[in-house]
Amino acid sequence: MAIEGIVMFPRLTLAPPSQGALRVDPADELLTPAQVSTWAKLTLKALANARCRGTGPAFVKLGDGPSAPVRYRRSDVEAWITEGRSGSAA
Repeated sequence: MAIEGIVMFPRLTLAPPSQGALRVDPADELLTPAQVSTWAKLTLKALANARCRGTGPAFVKLGDGPSAPVRYRRSDVEAWITEGRSGSAA
């Protein structure tokens, strides 16, 4: 769920020393609208319309204003595709 004015970041977890210090949880990977539209087999316009209607996957805005970039958590997109979940428009 997106909260206006708050930017959510992926969880960082400690990885074994051989793999480096930090690793992003793959479920929290942030995807671009282009990546989601390709994955869901939707046009960018259809995805944007679903976002505005609140029928698309939950999303986050990286900043304020109408031109702030939109991103989707991989886990939210997977849930939306498999279970028909949708987030609210922000």
